[in-house]
Amino acid sequence: MAEWLTEWLILLLLVPAIVVPVVLLVGFAGCDRVFGLQSFPPPQTPIIESAVGKSVSVITLTWTWTGAPQKFEFERTNPDSTTTPFEVPNDVPRSPFDDTGLTAATSFQYRVRSVFSDGSTTDWSASVTGTTLSFEPTFTQTLTSDGVNWQGFTLVQRIEPGRLFRSGTQVLLTLHASSTREALVDRIYISKPDPAAADPYQPDTDLTAVYDNSSSPLVVPKNTPQTPPLVVGPVNYNLDRTQPLLIAFDFHASPESDVALATVATGEASAYFIQGSEASSHPRSTGYTLAGSRVYLIEKIELG
Repeated sequence: MAEWLTEWLILLLLVPAIVVPVVLLVGFAGCDRVFGLQSFPPPQTPIIESAVGKSVSVITLTWTWTGAPQKFEFERTNPDSTTTPFEVPNDVPRSPFDDTGLTAATSFQYRVRSVFSDGSTTDWSASVTGTTLSFEPTFTQTLTSDGVNWQGFTLVQRIEPGRLFRSGTQVLLTLHASSTREALVDRIYISKPDPAAADPYQPDTDLTAVYDNSSSPLVVPKNTPQTPPLVVGPVNYNLDRTQPLLIAFDFHASPESDVALATVATGEASAYFIQGSEASSHPRSTGYTLAGSRVYLIEKIELG
């Protein structure tokens, strides 16, 4: 019995003799690692896999990491070398993450690190660059049918707010003619309807010319789709997506012009046309023919 008690007494004396020097030498963190209380080696630095422009104001970030951080600290640096920190909590979703409220057509640099519950961090990741879009679609339509002999006509299209998905100050139009023949266009105007007019195709007084040159008509090549597509603009225009948008085309008198068109749901878009007039004429409905719920020529409207 005396020998057994002696052995335990020796062990009790040896434990502090080992632990105290270790704590004094490397501190409590070192003690954790020596005795397996903390993972070793430490978690690796996160890696930003991509920073991709999603819209004119959003860049989507994706990244990978190890360990179980409490949050991620990001730094965003703009072209003026101004660095802005922001955090992403370690909850769902973590990756991808949309960085919002950015300037259009602008490149930003990002780096990230993991932050743990004890306040420790990994190193910063390598920097990755992402660029916001200069323009993004607000309206798209696949044109599926052909309409022939539009030479000398004026076509006025009204697109309802339900088909316009964002506001912008610059507009690009992507146009497609028919599969049979090109279209020649003297003028293209965009505007809002006049809220005081009973005519839903009556424009306000501020017509914005996207194209205006009857001596050298705009040629919209045949075949749909075209590669690359015909993009007209940009033109400065303060589009309000809560209001309808009017787009008017004056087709050249000769030779023949054909268009591509699509039928859409009632209340999404409609059109009027007349022969021998101009898009800027007022009032518009007098002598015009209703084309119904259709979209002509316009495949895409992009805003910036």
